[in-house]
Amino acid sequence: MNSIDVSIILPVYNNEKTLKRALDSVFSQSFNGKFELICAIDPSKDGSLSILEEYSKKHENLVLLAFKERLGTALSRQKAIEIAKGNYIAFLDADDELRNDFLQKMFDAIVKKDADVVNCAFYVVYGMKNKKATYPFRRNATLLGKAILRSFYMDACIRGFMWSKMYRKEILSSFPGALLSSPKDMFEDQALNGTLLAKCKKVVLLRCPLYYYYKNNSSSLSSVKRNDRAQRHLAVFALHRHFFEITHNHVALKAFRSRFFRMGWTLSFDLKIDKKNGVSKEYIKKVREEWREIRDLKTPLPIEGKSYEELLNRAILH
Repeated sequence: MNSIDVSIILPVYNNEKTLKRALDSVFSQSFNGKFELICAIDPSKDGSLSILEEYSKKHENLVLLAFKERLGTALSRQKAIEIAKGNYIAFLDADDELRNDFLQKMFDAIVKKDADVVNCAFYVVYGMKNKKATYPFRRNATLLGKAILRSFYMDACIRGFMWSKMYRKEILSSFPGALLSSPKDMFEDQALNGTLLAKCKKVVLLRCPLYYYYKNNSSSLSSVKRNDRAQRHLAVFALHRHFFEITHNHVALKAFRSRFFRMGWTLSFDLKIDKKNGVSKEYIKKVREEWREIRDLKTPLPIEGKSYEELLNRAILH
């Protein structure tokens, strides 16, 4: 086993306003093991790199991985995974922060249960007033086999986020997954997690909130208004179905189909947001038609000519 227990991966792109808070939350962890922090740095126009260089002088376990061109969150994380030395991997976004016992509680749970992934509850911090709400689970739990994906597609206990989880490294480095390859892609965490969790045998849920998710910050990708939310979510669902079909994962495909009602609810919610942002009737009609095809078609899902064709062709399936 490696001497480093956990690698934390932190993508950085123009995050100077919140970066110190994120870094301080890592280096104040009450963890009795060894960890490294890998900052995957897309070329930034602000002072993010200077901040990281300053911290690297104080912390030997801070690794700076700078790219010459912008890769986006998904690909920069993948590059960081390739050099990670930890037996387990966790993620942090640069505008969020960890509770000081995040590493200890997550590490203890994943090791004790010999799990592939541990998933925690989290705090949601809203706006500039820092109003905090808790996104809890009802109880601690251990999910096995097909129950994992069923929970994921309910979007309740297992949310799509990478940052609320700790992964056994082999899950990320050896098992097939789906990466969205453009910095502009939405729901990239959900796209990857759906394919990763399909290979997991055991996932542990911790009802204790251990992560602070800052919502609607100006630096956050989620704060940008877009009018293609439903189409992007639809593309992720199409990606998952296509991936399960080409890998002949019939158990995952069955779990996927068992939660169509929840996916339909998600798309209805997305369409309401897109309507407020001025989408056309043709857009709404196409989303609904393609969703019915994803949901009802008994033969392999067609890709050519669909709204999700470009995304599926760009996605890195491995």
